[in-house]
Amino acid sequence: MLRQVWLVPALPLAGFVVCLFAGTRLGRYAGWLASALVVASFGIGLGVFSDLVSLPDASRHVVRHLYEWIAVGGFRVAVDLRVDPLSMTMALVVTGVGAIIHVYSIGYMDGDPRYGRFFAYMNLFVFFMLTLVLAENFLLLYVGWEGVGLCSYLLIGFWHERPAAASAAKKAFVVTRIGDTFMLVGIALIFLRLGSLDFTAVLRIPCGPGQHCPPAITTDTGVSTVIALLLFAGAIGKSAQVPLHVWLPDAMEGPTPVSALIHAATMVTAGVYLVARTHVLFEVSGVALTVVLVVGLVTALYAATVALAQDDFKRVLAWSTISQLGFMFTALGLRAYWAAIFLLVTHAFYKALLFLSAGSVMHALDGETDLKKMGGLRRTMPITAVVCSIGALALAGIPPFAGFFSKDDVLAVANQSGHALAWLIALVAAFFSALYMARLVFLAFFGEERTERYAHEAPPVMTVPLGLLAVGAAFGGFLGANETRGLLQTFLAPVLGKVREPTQGLSGPALALISVGVAALAIAVGWLVYGSGRIDWVALRVRLSSLHRFLARGWYVDDAYAAVLVSPAKAGSAFLAYVVDARLVDGLVNASGQLVRWLASVGRRVQTGFVRNYALAILLGALVLLVYVGLRI
Repeated sequence: MLRQVWLVPALPLAGFVVCLFAGTRLGRYAGWLASALVVASFGIGLGVFSDLVSLPDASRHVVRHLYEWIAVGGFRVAVDLRVDPLSMTMALVVTGVGAIIHVYSIGYMDGDPRYGRFFAYMNLFVFFMLTLVLAENFLLLYVGWEGVGLCSYLLIGFWHERPAAASAAKKAFVVTRIGDTFMLVGIALIFLRLGSLDFTAVLRIPCGPGQHCPPAITTDTGVSTVIALLLFAGAIGKSAQVPLHVWLPDAMEGPTPVSALIHAATMVTAGVYLVARTHVLFEVSGVALTVVLVVGLVTALYAATVALAQDDFKRVLAWSTISQLGFMFTALGLRAYWAAIFLLVTHAFYKALLFLSAGSVMHALDGETDLKKMGGLRRTMPITAVVCSIGALALAGIPPFAGFFSKDDVLAVANQSGHALAWLIALVAAFFSALYMARLVFLAFFGEERTERYAHEAPPVMTVPLGLLAVGAAFGGFLGANETRGLLQTFLAPVLGKVREPTQGLSGPALALISVGVAALAIAVGWLVYGSGRIDWVALRVRLSSLHRFLARGWYVDDAYAAVLVSPAKAGSAFLAYVVDARLVDGLVNASGQLVRWLASVGRRVQTGFVRNYALAILLGALVLLVYVGLRI
């Protein structure tokens, strides 16, 4: 199946074409067709994965050449697909979780007037995401990178008749372009320095089982630092890290399956994949890895505190996603690349599950997302309550759920690599993570009912995907657990290197006990405040209104951007529009018109229509010519 790897992205692309041009005629079948093609893509991916596993560790790197794309002078780029453990792990996550979300969308989007177009955009996104993770060179990766940005714009603003959705789509597109521009400069610098954009030529990987040849740019660490930081700028934008995180919470205006697919399981993890793929450049720099670590820690803690004060179900999950991505970048900054990918995989399960659970609640409450207007939903929506609780426990890091193993690995690496401060910051962020998930579950599903709407469980086409994701959230952690000898870590070793043995810090069991204790304490606090009924949490919020407002508004970062960047930009635009465009440019154009009109009016006076006037003019002209000729002689 290795030679048929091109079918993995090709099938969703075919689904996009069919649904875009025939989606209206297909009706409800458009959803089933789009879902079936992603399922088929996942099946072929499993076949490719099986063939890859059958190869020796040192040979698990296959490049499938499709065709020559660009050949201009010395600039040559081909459409080549790279099949190795990292790319196939990402491809299976994209197609596997993507297929489940597609099926869920059949029920969620039922009755939407643009039903076929929605699935066309979803299939197009899967195609571009697969192009990104399977690309063998930086330029093809960048095509997928920009493609998922385009699809994000289309899907966030899918209900563009709503001003908030249209504004959120534009914001996401503009903010991510900032990082993408820096990334493009980094790619250009790679070609200028090395004359190639192929991963094999630039990164020189793999070299052997669990080893890496040094990258071609090793001789100049300064250039390597610049390139790594430029690439990381793209990762910051796409993965919504501080300071380019502001687009992701607003992106919740899109349909909930979009939030699950793009903003939880796939697109926002593209930055994590990029850093993991190019980690040898970051290692040569050294400085770049420190930047990655700091940004990851700041984002993880900052976003977790903001999530505590959100009342919108989906916005809690959006800020949670930003925080969890911060944990992944923390692992990358600690050189625990396998831990970052492990957390990425498990996060795809439980965060997609949480978003789809939010969609189920919205489906039952006519679009309501305010946690203050929910409560007691476990009685009328028992399936959703159970699966959402599983996702929450997984994110909180409670064993034996998936998040316990993956997040615990990140915390353990921070402690055992000698980064005590990083470990403490991550531990505090983990506490807040468990606390905001406990708050969400208790407010939505427990206590007294605070809604007058009739809640009901979602249809099977939505609850079955929830069950599948719940299985992944419950047991996905065993892919990398020590009890299974770290199957995922072993598989990724030829690309990301072997797992380093701890040289200092606390023992594994002690660290696990601490992390579970912190999570359990946070859940207990959450139950006491929001679930027990012993504390009036509304009155508590009023007493802490200043702090709540500070957190709810994201530490006023958006307000600062509006004051420092957006308002001056609008004022400058208004000035240029009034002075330069309306007065200078339009003035010159209007003046030209006025001049032509004046000349025309003069011409009209000369054109009297009388033959004697024209004869006199001819006579005078002839006399002028005779006088001129006479003077010349």
